[in-house]
Amino acid sequence: MSLALDPRFRAPASDTWVFDPDSVPAPRRDFVPRYGDAGWSLLALTENPSATDDMIWWKWFPEVYRDVFRFASWTLINEPLPDVFVARHGAAMRSKLSAGRILKTVNDWSVFANWLSERGIVQLSLVTAQDLADYSSHLDKVRGLARNTAMSHLIALSRLHYYGSLFLPPQARLVEPPWVTEGMDDYLPAASPLGENATEPIAPSTLGPLLVWSLRFVEEFADDILNAYEEHRRLVAVADSLDVPLTPGCGDGLVAFLEQLEAEDKPVPVTTWNPNKPLSTAGVFLAAKTETPPAKVHSIMRRPRWRAYTQERHGPCLLQAPVTAILGGELWHEPFEFYTITTLVKHLVTAAFVVLSYLTGMRTGEVLALSTGCCPDPEGPPETAKRHLIYGRQFKTARDEEGNHDSAGVVREAPWVAVPQVVTAVRVLERLGGDREGLLFAAELHDPRTPERRGGRSLGTSTMSNRIESLIGWVNSYTTGRGRESELIPPDPHGSVGTGRFRRTLAWHIARRPGGLVALAVQYGHMRTLISQGYGSRSRGGIHDLLDFETARTVAEHLSDVHEALQEGEGVSGPAARRLMHAATQQQHRFGGMIATVRQARSLLADPTLNVFENKEAFLFCNYDRAKALCHPGRGGQNEAPSLDRCRSTCANIARTDSQVLQMKDVVGNLQTQAASGLVPAPLAERLREKADTLNELAERHYSGRITTVQEGT
Repeated sequence: MSLALDPRFRAPASDTWVFDPDSVPAPRRDFVPRYGDAGWSLLALTENPSATDDMIWWKWFPEVYRDVFRFASWTLINEPLPDVFVARHGAAMRSKLSAGRILKTVNDWSVFANWLSERGIVQLSLVTAQDLADYSSHLDKVRGLARNTAMSHLIALSRLHYYGSLFLPPQARLVEPPWVTEGMDDYLPAASPLGENATEPIAPSTLGPLLVWSLRFVEEFADDILNAYEEHRRLVAVADSLDVPLTPGCGDGLVAFLEQLEAEDKPVPVTTWNPNKPLSTAGVFLAAKTETPPAKVHSIMRRPRWRAYTQERHGPCLLQAPVTAILGGELWHEPFEFYTITTLVKHLVTAAFVVLSYLTGMRTGEVLALSTGCCPDPEGPPETAKRHLIYGRQFKTARDEEGNHDSAGVVREAPWVAVPQVVTAVRVLERLGGDREGLLFAAELHDPRTPERRGGRSLGTSTMSNRIESLIGWVNSYTTGRGRESELIPPDPHGSVGTGRFRRTLAWHIARRPGGLVALAVQYGHMRTLISQGYGSRSRGGIHDLLDFETARTVAEHLSDVHEALQEGEGVSGPAARRLMHAATQQQHRFGGMIATVRQARSLLADPTLNVFENKEAFLFCNYDRAKALCHPGRGGQNEAPSLDRCRSTCANIARTDSQVLQMKDVVGNLQTQAASGLVPAPLAERLREKADTLNELAERHYSGRITTVQEGT
């Protein structure tokens, strides 16, 4: 039998399922596409609840290549790649791809197909190894892709070559790419740090107020919002139950209600309206309030008498649920309105997401995949110390028994540690779901549009990103309207907050601001310790990599500043002065003040001579040696970093620079000015003078004992 007749090389009929519907979860079988469809949905291939409904569109490809790549994509979805090919690329290649990676691979193929078409190459078998080398150069020089992105394109072409040799007819087979035998290094752009390490942390000026307001929603406003929303849902349920055929007298209740409003000169409830358009009838609200079928409500409200009265006297549809939370000495909100309470519910859900994302270190998909009951109350006697844990799934590194991506995720071996604020956020989301089991961020609950496509899915990352911006907008409008401009959430200099920056920002704050604006180390239960314990049974990866990266960057930057100051003749004092000078020199020689990769971060942190931390509050550097540290009474323990909030002036790890002493002298001047102003009570003035004298003494001690790396006067 000739190859042309080999059934492996025949494309399926246009009405054939792209993949077997019986092989996917029942709620997603309706998404399975047909081979001849203009676009293929890949949603049925994944069980990740936050996965988007991604589509492969054949219009991406030049017409001459559409049939070829449609068949190649079909084999990509249905046929595993043999181990012999997988082994040639190691960890970069899998026998079967996740839905997201399938989409990326086909998209990479479309870029290649369009490039070929522009060069006049209309058949894959006509492509030469030199063409492929030229294409790799095009990705670098013309498109300017980063190394990892370019590597993805080249691996996609390697896969196209392998599948062509197994499943595609001769004219659709791609020559073996030169990087398969020669290695990829010569065909890729220069390396650069990517991934989470390159993500900009959220600015403290933005994150601080955002976290404060999110905690207010979760801890203070939640009861009011949830009670009002429960009333809203109850009224909606009543209105739905009244959607029945009309009967004589079914509108009497509404008429009596309107007549009473007219007699008491009270407004008729209406929905939010556009001032340039006619008022809108509050059909659901009035139906539930008066037990009138919605169709009859609209009929009655169109009568001239009630239309005229409504035009003259109208107002909001107020709920009876009370407002109880206090902000700044007054109720935080006016009485809730039926048609706008759902907006506050969205903001409450968003606030819970912010709290969960930032105070756990979870990835976005891990947060969105949390389910009811994920954070059980710890067992044990009431008097014992308890710690809540969150049990959930991880997706990024989830693999099945054959080493391929497991779209359903795998339950983490080590649960996340939950500080009290996180537990409260989980409880709020569980209350919103009522008796319902399932995802905390279920799409059918929190975004009920097109419910037939939402079963088993969570809110998407783009939806949540938009809602964070919406929450920020609401807060800024709220604060401006109530004269609380100091509590505005300013824009982040790097753009939208999004969902993927919280992990990096958590690591940034833990490493750089243990006593700063957000003050995580104190206010939220020493997050580094909690996170380390939560990840204790795993290898050091994930959030640990980010923590190591940020800590190492901080150390490198501080030591680089010290090295530059020493080169300019500044001095250093203290028992650890020479250790600091040595560390600054070694860091500059090895890293040059730049930490670009996790490997470099680990290398720096593994060197005990470079464990240097700045304490800005005490105007000193801690050259941390666990055996000499006074901040840890049990110095034989396992403390890997100093407790900078417990620095002791007699510690052997202390060193000070001229720059720090100049900062100290500025503070001395401010303290003396306050003490002499006559505006503070005498006891406080005395304490200010004592503090100024102590700092002056430290400054004099510095100048009398400072050492430099250059001779004075040169």
